[in-house]
Amino acid sequence: MTKIQKMSALERVLTVLEGKIPDRVPSFILGGDCDFVYRFMNSPYKLTEEDMEQLDKDRVSSMIPFIHSIVAKFSPPEILPGGIDAKIDMCWSIAGGGLIQLDFTNKILLQSGGTYDAVIKEDGIPHLWYTGPALLKKEHIEEYWEKEKELKPNTSGFRNLSRIRKTMLEKYDIVVSQGISGPFENCVFGIGLANFARFARKEPGFLKQHIDFQWETFEEPSLQLLMKQKPDVVMCGDDYGFNAGLQMNVKQWRKFIKPTLSEYVKIAHDGGAKFVIHSCGNIGEIFPDFVEIGIDGVESLKPKNNDLKMYREKYPEISLIGTVDDSEMLKYETPEYIRNSIKNDILTLGKKGGYIPGPTNFLLDHPPENIIALFKAIQDYGDIY
Repeated sequence: MTKIQKMSALERVLTVLEGKIPDRVPSFILGGDCDFVYRFMNSPYKLTEEDMEQLDKDRVSSMIPFIHSIVAKFSPPEILPGGIDAKIDMCWSIAGGGLIQLDFTNKILLQSGGTYDAVIKEDGIPHLWYTGPALLKKEHIEEYWEKEKELKPNTSGFRNLSRIRKTMLEKYDIVVSQGISGPFENCVFGIGLANFARFARKEPGFLKQHIDFQWETFEEPSLQLLMKQKPDVVMCGDDYGFNAGLQMNVKQWRKFIKPTLSEYVKIAHDGGAKFVIHSCGNIGEIFPDFVEIGIDGVESLKPKNNDLKMYREKYPEISLIGTVDDSEMLKYETPEYIRNSIKNDILTLGKKGGYIPGPTNFLLDHPPENIIALFKAIQDYGDIY
């Protein structure tokens, strides 16, 4: 029997991010790629023709791989007649930047200065992946700086993000958190980790100049465009960690990344939105900094890499989002195992609020039945207050 919900998804999510107790534990999904959409559409849970007619009429998804349509399929039947009734409360969409061409390479580059490739696998499923940095020499970086006008954000992309966000909220009771890539990813995706480390040690002024250039050219203008659309939750993607710790010395993070990240947070808060950061890996070393600059929630938090109980107890100001292992458990365990694991997670991490469980990263080759088991379990066991 479907439970009567006392809060909307937006009320539920904002309540948690404000450190208060919601009617039940909300749920989160970062997103999924073409592989997961293909698996889902070849499962018993696939979108029916009737579903697609309604979703197309509502213009829910406009970009491949159309993940918002899959997220909407999890709705209860009173929202989508063919819905799975495994409620998802919040998902993510990110504003993609423009593309640029530089003289030293024949490849079209991402806004960050990185390379990407579109690949069609043997099974016919497409993938679009970042494949490495292109700005490997100082002269490459300096040529990139000359493309300032071409790197300015496109306003139409942010209007489209706003339309999808409003549709998902008003018609499907799903919060779409929106944002852009963070200062560390924008930097290292272009110049690479090796250059970041070398410049941090030997030419810190040059590294800061590059980070400041990206902030002033497209990061700050993009955030301002985003805030004009009045989002409720801003979510920035910026992976700081490896499995065993940070990708850089913590002193370097505090010197080069933290000041710009704090500006991200300030712009979101000044615009009336909550700020969440997606950051993979073991990032416990900088949780005190997250508290200091006012981050409302941290997402990903793979349980094998992070002391989640400690975070919950030591940093109650920050909501924990994600935390459900997608690299092993959601791929290889049974639905029943997943249900029991989620029940335990909710009891352990969610008793005092501050918890929004979901997969720690994008869904790729995960069995759809496991993902459905995950969200049904959150809905079934989330009413613990």
